[in-house]
Amino acid sequence: MAQAVENVRIPPRVVWKYLVQITIVFVAYFAAGKLGQATANIRSSNLGPVWPAYGIALAALLLYGYRVWVGIAAAAFLVAFLSAVPHVAAVGQAAGATLAALIGAFLLRRIAKFDSSLSRLRDALALIVLGALGSAMVSASIGVSTLYAAHVRAYTGIGSAWLIYWLGDSTGVLLVTPLVLTAPNLLRIRTRVRIAEFAALLLLLTLVCIIVVGDLPLIPVKLHFLAFAVLPFVIWAAIRFGVSGAAMSTLIVSAIATVATAFGFGPFAQNTSFTNAVLLDVFFAVLSVSGLTLAAVIAEREKAESERERLVREQAAMEVRLRLATIVESSDDAIISKDLEGVIVSWNRGAQRIFGFTEAEAVGQPITIIIPPELQEEENKILQRLRAGESIEQYETLRVTKEGKKVDVSLMICPLKDSTGRIIGASKIARDITERKQTQDNLRESEERLRLAVETGRMYAFEWDPATDLIERSGECSDIFSWIDDSAHDTGRQFAARVHPDDRERYVATTETGLTAASPTYQTSYRVLRPDGSVTWLEESGRAFFDAQGKMLRAIGIGVDVSDRKHAEEAILGIGRKLIEAHEQERTRIGRDLHDDIVQRLVLLAIELGGVQQDVPESASELRTRIGTLQNEATQITNDVQLLSHELHSSKLEYLGIVGATKNFCKEFSEHHKVEIDFQSHDLPTGLPRELSLSLFRVLQEALRNATKHSGIKRFEVRLWGSTGEIHLKVSDLGAGFDTETAMKSTGLGLTSMQERVRLVGGELSINSQPKGGTTIHARVPFNSISDSARAAG
Repeated sequence: MAQAVENVRIPPRVVWKYLVQITIVFVAYFAAGKLGQATANIRSSNLGPVWPAYGIALAALLLYGYRVWVGIAAAAFLVAFLSAVPHVAAVGQAAGATLAALIGAFLLRRIAKFDSSLSRLRDALALIVLGALGSAMVSASIGVSTLYAAHVRAYTGIGSAWLIYWLGDSTGVLLVTPLVLTAPNLLRIRTRVRIAEFAALLLLLTLVCIIVVGDLPLIPVKLHFLAFAVLPFVIWAAIRFGVSGAAMSTLIVSAIATVATAFGFGPFAQNTSFTNAVLLDVFFAVLSVSGLTLAAVIAEREKAESERERLVREQAAMEVRLRLATIVESSDDAIISKDLEGVIVSWNRGAQRIFGFTEAEAVGQPITIIIPPELQEEENKILQRLRAGESIEQYETLRVTKEGKKVDVSLMICPLKDSTGRIIGASKIARDITERKQTQDNLRESEERLRLAVETGRMYAFEWDPATDLIERSGECSDIFSWIDDSAHDTGRQFAARVHPDDRERYVATTETGLTAASPTYQTSYRVLRPDGSVTWLEESGRAFFDAQGKMLRAIGIGVDVSDRKHAEEAILGIGRKLIEAHEQERTRIGRDLHDDIVQRLVLLAIELGGVQQDVPESASELRTRIGTLQNEATQITNDVQLLSHELHSSKLEYLGIVGATKNFCKEFSEHHKVEIDFQSHDLPTGLPRELSLSLFRVLQEALRNATKHSGIKRFEVRLWGSTGEIHLKVSDLGAGFDTETAMKSTGLGLTSMQERVRLVGGELSINSQPKGGTTIHARVPFNSISDSARAAG
């Protein structure tokens, strides 16, 4: 055991620290004791109203522990030894002060669980009750007993001496101990505003205190009754600067009041020394207790609020962590963490879904299990960048699944650091972009097909700015226009000047003046003059955009070169026109042959039959009857053939015009087919072109034949009229009707022939019919279309 004790060596650093602490305590106690003895005018036999040294002793034990009692005892003895008391009394006072301080520190630590920051009301009350009032009873009892045992009399008796002794030590604790314990808080006042406020507080407090207790000659009236006017400043200090501010304020007041009392000034120098000492201690105690408890309450409230805010932050952080954990687990992306060696540390469900490995299979394995062999070097470079603290964002690469299937992923990798800032690993988010890559490839293919379609289809996009009149076109327009200047950039006026003169007015009206907010879209076709004088047919579709006031902001659209289609249509129209003309010529020839040959021969046949009937004797009545029947049939055939010849070639159309020929045809048709035709005409111009009249006449013939054959009724309406720039023919009935789509798909040529004839003269044919709902055929032909068509064909 002795050997073990000898082997225990206390480190020199600990010894030096202990010696420094004892020295500090000794010097502080001795200085405070000498200050306490400086006010000899208000002291009695080494006893006074304030003993700050006791506050130093209790603070030293609370800060450094019980082991510094040696410094307290030595300093207390030296202070008492140098005063006017016997050496025995000095020993007794030193022992009483040391023992009382030890008891006070013990009570505060073990019973009150004292916190030196004084941030709780219970700490302030414990310091007042146990540290000041309680422990001072021990020092007062031992000290007064020692003094009286040494025949040292103080004040008016042992009771008075004990009270002053007790109040002095208690006041010393209340004034000095809180300031010593919380003084570092004053050093934390850093901002200029706070420093200025604290300086102003102390200055105003000093001025008020001097005015009240200084009995200044400049103030004729004594202001002793305003002694507690310093209390608001103590409260200000407690509220704004806590326990340390309140303690500093109270200490300044006590210093000024003590000095003033020692020189006979102020409210505490008006009575006997005992009374003055008691009043002075009570005044200091009230100020100190008020400031100390208020500051403690505020500190406790602030601490509770701070604790509540901390709990709220922790709860919020916990909720965030829970949400993050939920997000990590529910994320479709793979969220993986790994260490700097590339070993997987965490693995979420998204990673399992993408790569196929479960968490148990992946954690602890190298990250290379999801990296293709040919990309291993890429992973090494990534790890090097992470070790250097670099983050990686939107890095697209390939990874491999458990089944060996390659997956396109986009990586975002960030280094992970510990509390010291040291990089310990990396967090990786891998997003499966296989579908996106496929979509991009498909889009790229679509764009390529579109580009080829644009080049093949000879089309371009454009945008027109009405404010500047500038037109921006895509590059495909250069091959279409073949202009010498830049065809992609010109103005609306310049382009309109290149439009064919016959189409220019219609083009401007359609693409500019005719557009409104209510009707912002358009579609038109027109011709553009090339530099060599040839024309390019364009078909343009566009849309205009307007502001709230109806002002056009811009127009966009697509232009398509339809020259080849127009040429093909013109060729088809020419062929169709020649076929119709050949058809009409053949009809004319057949009609004339029927009229000039067959009809004449049938007439001669009927006449011959009449002659034969006359030559037959009356006795052969049966034969005469049969010959008469044959004569009637021949006559009927003659009428039918004559009507057919008129339908094939109506010479009346040339002599009577479209109105007369139509009226005559309706009359003959109704008589022959035993039907009723209601014909009306009005507002028809004179001198209609033969081709237009012939087309309408053929439509009338075909429409009436179809109606007579399929409608199932005997009454029809025919209307022929003119309007601004158009001729209209309408044939209608209230018969059985038909399905127009089915009829157009049938092998019959009637409806198709009518449409083709109207189209050749630039018109439109509409057929409105439905089963059991009647039929209306409406042909509408522009009056000027014949000349236009002739020019186009030429």
